[in-house]
This record gives sequence, structure tokens and C-alpha cells, in this order.
Amino acid sequence: MALPADQLRQVLSQSLSPDAQTRQNAERALLTAQIQPGHALTVLRLVSSNDAVDAPARQAASIHFKNMVKKGWAPDPDDEDAKKFLVPECDRDMIKNNLVELMCTVPPQIQSQCSESISLIASHDFPQKWDNLLPDLINRFGNPNWDVVNGVLLTANSIFKRFRYVQRSDALYADILYVLQRI
Repeated sequence: MALPADQLRQVLSQSLSPDAQTRQNAERALLTAQIQPGHALTVLRLVSSNDAVDAPARQAASIHFKNMVKKGWAPDPDDEDAKKFLVPECDRDMIKNNLVELMCTVPPQIQSQCSESISLIASHDFPQKWDNLLPDLINRFGNPNWDVVNGVLLTANSIFKRFRYVQRSDALYADILYVLQRI
């Protein structure tokens, strides 16, 4: 079972502690919790909270989520330890359906972590397994808030970087054509 939101908030706050033992215990608790279904969603709920008191915990949650995605979205098949931290399939669709909206509603320091998470997921799932990503990003271009537009542009840039220095292939051209037709 995933950590309850209040307990997760406390563990994330402890992960920021200057005391090494407290910090290490919190990091172990986070590693244990992240293999549970629903943990990633609980982390994102904490990231999306608007409580100003929780700003450090929200920042820690956004970093924790980014690290979960980095390590557990598409782990190296040869790394047995990484397979333990695989983000459960039951959480993936919910994450992909809501992450762009979340990125557009959080403060800039958290927005950058969400943008990086989107980029990491997109490197494995876009466009074949995440066909609504580009329409979600394009819909945000008309937002009057420049922080949102800037976040969307930075996210788009990080997603499209993968096209720059790769071997030419039919699959690459198909992905580029997909992007160009929608933009």
C-alpha cells in the first residue's frame, strides 16, 4: 500500500533534514514505498497541493517523482535492482493524462521538475504510447500566463532534442512527420 499523504509529506520533509540518519531513514522509506501501486499518484497529489507551508515538501516530492520516473519508467533490462522500482502499469496512464496539466499549474521551481519528468517519459513513450502529449502541449500555447507557455516550450524543446543527433531511419522520419503534422 502506498504511504498516506500525511505520512508521505512527513517522510519527504525528513528527507530534507540536515541530520544524516534522519535523511537516510526517510530515503529508505521512500525507496520502499515507491514500488507500491498508487505511490506515484500520491506523490503527484502532494506536488499539486497549493499549501504554501508545504513548499519544501512539494519541491522534494517533485524531485522524488522525477527520480522515480528516471529510474523506474523504462529501466535497463540488465539491471535487476532497477526492475524493483518499476512504476506500476496501473499508474502510468493516469500520470500521462495529468502530468502536463500539473506542470502548468505549479510554481516555476516545481514546473522544471515536472517538465523533466515529462521529457523522461516521452523519451520512451512518445508518440506511440503517449499520443495525447502533443495536443496537450499545443493547447497550452494560448495560455495568458507566460510561465505556463515558457514551461510548455521548455518541455517541447526537451522532447524534440532526441531528433537532433540520431541515425536517420524510417522510424525517426515517421516520428518527425507525426510532430510536424500536429504543430
